[in-house]
Amino acid sequence: MAKFEKIDISDIRLIANAEFIDYADNDVVIIDDLRNFSRLQAIKVDFLLIIVIKSGRVAMQADKEEATASSNDIIICQPNTIMNDCLFSFDFSAKAVCLSSKIARSMLHIGDVVDISFYLKNRPIIHVGESNMSTFEKYHALLSEQIVKENSKYKKLIVGSLVNSFLFCLLSIIEQSSPERETLHVSRGSLLFKQFIELLSSLEVKPRNVDFYSKKLCITRKYLSNVCKDNSGKTAYEWIIEYSIEDISRLLSHSDMSVKEIANYLNFPNLSFFGKFVKSHLGCSPTQFRMMKGKNAAEK
Repeated sequence: MAKFEKIDISDIRLIANAEFIDYADNDVVIIDDLRNFSRLQAIKVDFLLIIVIKSGRVAMQADKEEATASSNDIIICQPNTIMNDCLFSFDFSAKAVCLSSKIARSMLHIGDVVDISFYLKNRPIIHVGESNMSTFEKYHALLSEQIVKENSKYKKLIVGSLVNSFLFCLLSIIEQSSPERETLHVSRGSLLFKQFIELLSSLEVKPRNVDFYSKKLCITRKYLSNVCKDNSGKTAYEWIIEYSIEDISRLLSHSDMSVKEIANYLNFPNLSFFGKFVKSHLGCSPTQFRMMKGKNAAEK
C-alpha cells in the first residue's frame, strides 16, 4: 500500500500554491487562486476540501478512483479522502474553500446529508451551470471579505453564518446536479453508519463506549466499528471521541459550569480522569483551555 501524509486544515500552505490564503480560527480556509498543488504525491485530507475549477483540467485519484475535472466542475473531497497522482493542464485555475472536519461533522445530522456524503464518496466531481458557478463565486468573495476584516464581536458569527448558508447552497446544487442519486442502492452498512451518526448526534451526553451504540443498533461492537471504518475511514470509537471533545470544548468555552460540574455532567468517573482526557485530546488542562478561549474572546 502506498504511504500517504495526513494533512490537517492548518497545513494547507504546505500543499497549495495560492495567491491568497486566509484563516478563520483554523476552521475556514479560503484560497483565491489555486493554480497547483506544490507537493501532492499521496495525501489524506483531514478536512472538507471544495475546489471549483475556473479553467483547465485536472486528473487525479481520489480514494483509488480515477477522476477528471474541468471548467465549471466542483471537486468535493470529504475528510479522510486520499488524493494522489494529480496532473494539471497548463491553464488550470481554481478557487477553493477548506472547512475543518468539525464543521463537516456538524452537518451530518441534517436531513439526508449522510446520503449525499455516501454519494460523493464515489462521485466527488459535480458539474454545475453558469448560474450556480456565479453563486459559488459570490459566497467565496463574501467569505474572503469577512475573514480579512478586523476582528469584532460579530465576526465569528458572520463567518459561521456565511459558511452554513454556503453549505446549504452547495447541498442544493448537488441535488440539482445529481438526479440519479435517488436511485442509487444504499448498502446495509451505509444505513447502519447513518443510524449510528444520527444516534450519536442526538445524545446530549454521549456515552464513551462502543457497546452502548452497538446494543442500541442491535449489532456487535466489532461489526459497528468495521461499518464505520468502511464508510468513513474512522472507527466507531474515533467518532465517539470526536463528538465528545466537541461537546467538552463547547461547554468549557460557552457555559458557566465549573470544570468539576462539566466532568460530572458528562459522566466522567472523577475530575482527575477528566483532566487527563482533555489534556490528551486538546493539549492542555480544562482550566488552561478555558482561560485560552476566554483570552481569545476578549481580544476579539
